[in-house]
Amino acid sequence: MQKPNYWNHNTAYYKWLKEQVKNSKEILDVGCGDGSLVAFLDDNSKNITGIDPDQSCINKANILNTSKKVQFIREDFESFESIKRYDSIIFVASIHHMEMGMALKKAKSLLSQNGKLLIVGLARPSTMTDYIIEILRVLPSSVISKIKKMHSSEDENIPVSYNLMKMSEVRKLLFNLFPNSKIRQGLFYRYLFEGFNR
Repeated sequence: MQKPNYWNHNTAYYKWLKEQVKNSKEILDVGCGDGSLVAFLDDNSKNITGIDPDQSCINKANILNTSKKVQFIREDFESFESIKRYDSIIFVASIHHMEMGMALKKAKSLLSQNGKLLIVGLARPSTMTDYIIEILRVLPSSVISKIKKMHSSEDENIPVSYNLMKMSEVRKLLFNLFPNSKIRQGLFYRYLFEGFNR
């Protein structure tokens, strides 16, 4: 396990993700960026694959990760194919870069029986509750970000997108494909989703 050498609103949830995949042997990180999450999850007991369409990200990921149980592939998730089935598939601030309905269906098809889909995602508020949560997290998020000297993905030249769906649309898509799943709002402008392939 290698801790990321910077902190931001995505790396803030790495510990949560590590806890969720502790029993997973095959993991797929979709939109792996610079490979910092893979490095954090790698404990030599898991086979971890990271995919990303950006070559510079893949280059950084390969430099950061030297474990024989880790591999990185430059590819869009839309065209990604694998005979392997994964115990956990992870999207960290990446699923909104693609057509979400397609991405969720594909992820479901790549999951093993009872496999877990994990999303640290971004969405626009759409209900009164969403807006209240958005307002309430501004101050603590800003203070903590300043204390921890936030280093954004843009600072690392990792491609970003702010073309976000409404939270109501996200919930509908997620619960249609993964009923009885869990979703909650995180402090740092992210929703956290945990769904099972049953």
